[in-house]
Amino acid sequence: MDIVRVEDLTVGYSRNIVLENISFKICKPSINVIMGPNGAGKTTLIKTLIGLLKPYKGSIEILGFDPIKEAFKVRKLTGYIPQREKIVEKLPLKVLDVVMMGILTKKDWPRIISEKDLMEAMRISKSLGIMELLDKQFHQLSVGQKQKVLLARALISNPKILILDEPFNGVDILSQHSIIEYLKNLREKFETTIIIVIHDLNPVINIAENIMILNRKIISFGKIEEVLNEEFISKAYGKGKHYFLLTEYTKLSESS
Repeated sequence: MDIVRVEDLTVGYSRNIVLENISFKICKPSINVIMGPNGAGKTTLIKTLIGLLKPYKGSIEILGFDPIKEAFKVRKLTGYIPQREKIVEKLPLKVLDVVMMGILTKKDWPRIISEKDLMEAMRISKSLGIMELLDKQFHQLSVGQKQKVLLARALISNPKILILDEPFNGVDILSQHSIIEYLKNLREKFETTIIIVIHDLNPVINIAENIMILNRKIISFGKIEEVLNEEFISKAYGKGKHYFLLTEYTKLSESS
C-alpha cells in the first residue's frame, strides 16, 4: 500500500483552477519537499491531501483512506503545521494547552486527557527542548519557540505522516537546525513520512530525499539530483531563476 497516492487531481476556488491533473505517489517513508514560485498551489495541494479542500476531480489515498470520505481516520494518521497558525494570540493559552490540542482533536467523545497523554506531551517537549516553556503563554514566545511548540502539537498523536507548510519562516538559524535534526530523527527512528512545503531549499537540502517542483502542475518529482536541473527549474520559475537555484544547490552539495 502506498503512503500517498494522488491521481488526476484538479483543485480550485470558486471555479478558478489552482492545480490541474496532479498525479504522484509516495511509496515508502521518506522526507519529501514541495517547492515552487508564489501562487504555484503548494499550500492548496497539502490542504487537499488532508481533506481541508475538496477537489473538483481526481482521487487521493492517504495510507489507503480517502481524506474526504474518511476525514477522521486521515486526521488521526497525520500531523499538520499550517503556514499561518490560527491560534488566537489574545487567548490566554499556555504552551501545554497548545501541545495538548494535538491529541484532543483526534480523540473520540468524550475528549478527556489521560495521564498517558500528559506523559507523551512531556516526552516530546523534552526532546524538542521546550520543557521550560510549558507554563508560559503561547503568545509571548519567539517565532522559533512557537514553531517548536506547534511541532510538538503535531507530533503528540504519533502521526504516520507529518506535513509542514513553510516551517522556517521567521525562525532563527539555531531553531531551524534543531527542528531539522528532530525531523531527521523522526524519519530514521520512527519511519515517519514527512512532507515539507518550502520556498528556500537551503535548510533541508541535506535531508530531502525527494523534491517536487510545482507550478499548478507537477514539473518534476523525484530524487534531488534528478529534479534540480535547468530545464525543470526554468519551467517552474522562468528563465534566469534556474542559475541562482542551481548555484546554491552546488554550493550546498560541495559543503555537505
